[in-house]
Amino acid sequence: MSQPNPGDPLPIPLTTAQHANFPVAVPNMFGPNPFAVASPTAAPTGGHRAMPTLLELFHSFKRRWILGLLIGAIVASVVAAAIWMVLPSGKHKVQAIIQVRANVFTGMVKESGPDKDTFDRIKDAHLQTIATKNFQARVANDKSVRDLPMILAAGDKASVYEKLLKAKFEKEEMLHLWMNGDEKDQLQKLLAAFVRIYVEDAVAEEKQAYVNQERVLNQELAKANTRIKEMDALRTQQKTRLGNSFDPVIQRPLLIQDIGNQGLAINKLESDIDLKNSQLELVIRDIAGELPLDPELVSGLIDLDSAVRSRLSLVEKCKTDLAEFQKTLQDNNPKLTEKRLELAKLKSALEDERTAVRPQILKLAQAERRVGLNADQIKFTNELISLKSQLNSIKNRKDKLEKELTALGPLAPENVLDSSELAPTIDMRNRYVVQLAEIQKVLTNNQPRVLIKEDAVINENYNRDQKIIMSTGAALVAMLGILLIISYLEWRNRRVDGVDQVVTELGMRVIGTIPAFPSRASLRSGEASQNQNWRFILNESVNSTRTMLLHAAKTQQMQIILVTSAMQGEGKTSLSSQLATSMATAGLRTLILDCDLRNPSMQKLFDIPVSPGCSEILLQEIDIADAVQPTSVPNLWIIPAGQCNHRVIAALAQGHPLEAMFNRLRGQFDIIIVDSCPILPVADTLLVAQHVDGVVFSILQDVSQLPKVQDASERMVHLNIPLLGAVVNGIKPDIQAYGYNYVKQLPA
Repeated sequence: MSQPNPGDPLPIPLTTAQHANFPVAVPNMFGPNPFAVASPTAAPTGGHRAMPTLLELFHSFKRRWILGLLIGAIVASVVAAAIWMVLPSGKHKVQAIIQVRANVFTGMVKESGPDKDTFDRIKDAHLQTIATKNFQARVANDKSVRDLPMILAAGDKASVYEKLLKAKFEKEEMLHLWMNGDEKDQLQKLLAAFVRIYVEDAVAEEKQAYVNQERVLNQELAKANTRIKEMDALRTQQKTRLGNSFDPVIQRPLLIQDIGNQGLAINKLESDIDLKNSQLELVIRDIAGELPLDPELVSGLIDLDSAVRSRLSLVEKCKTDLAEFQKTLQDNNPKLTEKRLELAKLKSALEDERTAVRPQILKLAQAERRVGLNADQIKFTNELISLKSQLNSIKNRKDKLEKELTALGPLAPENVLDSSELAPTIDMRNRYVVQLAEIQKVLTNNQPRVLIKEDAVINENYNRDQKIIMSTGAALVAMLGILLIISYLEWRNRRVDGVDQVVTELGMRVIGTIPAFPSRASLRSGEASQNQNWRFILNESVNSTRTMLLHAAKTQQMQIILVTSAMQGEGKTSLSSQLATSMATAGLRTLILDCDLRNPSMQKLFDIPVSPGCSEILLQEIDIADAVQPTSVPNLWIIPAGQCNHRVIAALAQGHPLEAMFNRLRGQFDIIIVDSCPILPVADTLLVAQHVDGVVFSILQDVSQLPKVQDASERMVHLNIPLLGAVVNGIKPDIQAYGYNYVKQLPA
């Protein structure tokens, strides 16, 4: 076989087994000088740091980003859903609209409505009435709302409306009332009762105002009619003195006037009958329902009870005595304290007595109230019968007068009596008649100034926007928290991120770096030139590490170099084979000794049988010469691991067979590369390392863990085993950094 050039790629076939052992990562050109660091025997000190840096967390996240995003998405979804369910739905709004009309009828108010100042005063009066505490307390005591939990829970019932009710005029005539809260159903009942009672009171007050004004107008109309009658009587007297007998021209106006008076009387009686009907209905409704009593009235009746008055007099007398004691005695005087205790007992007895007599007083008061209501019912019924009788009588009188007027026949225009003197009085009377007719129209058509435009309705508010913001924020925080936790847990493993970390945190000398193996897919699909470039970088990286080792071997007279790692799968076997192949291509007689007896893999790389090998040599079953096998690489031989058993491990622990084997091999080879077990799982490597000249540590970027590497190196330092340095595998190469001319392969 021809001798390969030193610059040729390493002649190691890329089998599946080799791929599994070859590391992944960047040549030693990318970082600070890796050789100016601690001495070979210095123990690392930075592998057990308690808290990570942001950069370390970022590198940890890159190793577990798929897992982090998956778990983070699940947790974020759960948190968002939980926040969405837990957050309250927000304050609901219950709203009602009351219309306060500017125009009611044309007789009292101009057709264009009242002026702005007048209507503003009307609106202010409504707002002030709504805010009145007495009115709010009366609504809160209404039977439709007094048993609601919100009313019962409030110490002062009126405070519920005082705190929650808002009112504002919008669009001139529209009075908006609303309440905000969580209990939407209760709020709707509260607002509906408030609006109903307020409108009923406003309508009743307005109707009473119309009735009062109607009474005034009737009085003024009666005065005008009296004046007209007096003037007509004077004219009649003048006609009589002039010899004129009955004149239909004079009689017609009198009949018309009398008919008009009867019509006004009929309207007045009908209005009174409607009012009495309303009053009678209210009395009947109060008799049928529960009779509310004024609390102050009940308290006054209780205090009038003889037993309560007796105890009340005792309390007053004790207060008087206590006041006299306070003038003459000090506060800490026993008599003063005794008198205060006596006063407290008397007050307690007074309250107990009030509580005891309260049911009886309430019963008596309600009975008295019911008797009064029954009397009112009888009174209103009798008055109603009397009014209806008067109405029938006046209607009959009016019908008779209308027949007399018809009998007079039509009035000729030339016979019209000149009434210029009566014109102002007649005009005034006509205006009174028109206004009375307008009032009757309003009362008859039931079109009050204040009416319900929209009853209490619920505007539900589920706080959707705030819940979206809070849920999204919580989901992002949960996602970030999960990513930080996973990054931190990954950092706890303290995987090596690069060369700088080995130097600064472990304090180890880095004697070389090995680039990461490309994936098989990229090797199959990549161009031949790119594959050749990667092989070139791999070859040069191994050659650089070989140069460092040979320099140490020459200066420190080292011949047997052991390659190990802290744990399995950190590239030690690949590194051993690469270094041995590189040294063989440099012309050195090189031997690979596979001392990974428990889990050998070197025979797979070189495609040789696993035995006979090192195990059989240690048991002295074969001669060393029988175990040495040649490889396809010139100047490179290998001793496989052999078949391991308990006897082999025992022989390894004795040390003498191993030392004898090394002494014999020293004279036959220039350099011996020993591939061993990981340090932490078993003690084999520590036994072998005590008989070698130096140890090279294999570290795999993103796989090796700093604490474990530190523990392994500390064990070697404690046994005084010389540590030459570390080789970092799996470095991602940057081909462009080398320059095109230096990446090109040399001719064979």
